Amino acid sequence: MSYSGKRTRSVEAVLLGAVFFDLAAFGSVLPDVQTRLEDFGARGWLIGLILAAYFLVQTLVSPLWGTFSDRRGRKLPLVLCFSLSASSFVLYGLAGSNLLVLVSRIVAGLAAANIALAQAEMAALHEEAARPAALGRLSAATTSGLILGPAIGGWLSHVGGSFLLGMSAASLSALAALALALVIPTSPALQRKNAMTERPRAHLALLREIPALTTLFVLAATAWFALACLEGTFGRLIRAQLGYGPREYGLIFGYEALLGVLVQALLLGSLTKRLSPVILLRLGYGLQGIGLGLTPFAPNLAWLFAYSTLYAVGAGVANPTINALCSAVTPSDRQGEMFGLLQAARSVGFLLGPLLGGILFDWRPEAPYVLAAAVMLVAGLLARRES
Repeated sequence: MSYSGKRTRSVEAVLLGAVFFDLAAFGSVLPDVQTRLEDFGARGWLIGLILAAYFLVQTLVSPLWGTFSDRRGRKLPLVLCFSLSASSFVLYGLAGSNLLVLVSRIVAGLAAANIALAQAEMAALHEEAARPAALGRLSAATTSGLILGPAIGGWLSHVGGSFLLGMSAASLSALAALALALVIPTSPALQRKNAMTERPRAHLALLREIPALTTLFVLAATAWFALACLEGTFGRLIRAQLGYGPREYGLIFGYEALLGVLVQALLLGSLTKRLSPVILLRLGYGLQGIGLGLTPFAPNLAWLFAYSTLYAVGAGVANPTINALCSAVTPSDRQGEMFGLLQAARSVGFLLGPLLGGILFDWRPEAPYVLAAAVMLVAGLLARRES
């Protein structure tokens, strides 16, 4: 690796800051989008379809961004992705119909490889032994952004509407893009000697070459399907059953993200020394399943926070464990390709979750959450095969 220790720290700091700001922008829209679409007259299936459009586009483009960054360096795709993210929030703030919200979600999907690219750059910055901790810091930056985002977004939506929300989110992502453009070197942190001469490889060939990734990707997609059932209907659930709005949505999701950071910063390191990845995944998925299954039966805000605690602790354990396992079995020169495919696998879960969740919600509000809880139990069973 060609970076000095000081240079590595400065690049990492910019990556962490950029991810924090962009995820704060992403999270700020979450409390507003479901009820906004509902106010535009959308039914559950259409709300789910619009939400899923983001992940459909992400599924298609993330592996392409990842492989491109492996071959040509990560600076340009990182700056482009974060800039597209800012553009999507401008469109969201200006949207006055379901169609324009859909367009904003499609543009956001084009940008959604930004986290996978940041993960690949972080992996390239560090030797294998240091990668789990580095990826944990990146995951903490992601969830830290999601602490700020929903809480501030719920407040902005309440006081200034969707226009103020969209412009504020766009400013955060634009700031992240500018920082990356100024600090990230043009040359990638990890040089591939044959990057320009070898033949392009089909993206799915990585799964054939490293069979262990297949099960890990299935686990990631399964877990994110459950999360999508929650995120795709939670705003509607608390409004329909408890009369809550974007402020309460933002508080709850901000609280979940804060717990995720605390788990990853204070507990995950010691847990990984005492427990195998199998146990960590089963513990994480089990807690998520219990929290999801109980959520629609919460009688008030206090119980919603209690059930969110279970879910957030489980996610804080499981998500970094999956990332580290995938990175450990993948060659250094294909980290970008792998993280792009991992993001695409998770996007498959998010494709199905909002659509099916929206349809089930129109039938019975608790149905998406019961289904998500069952799915997490399946993920826990699959995790037994990993070592």
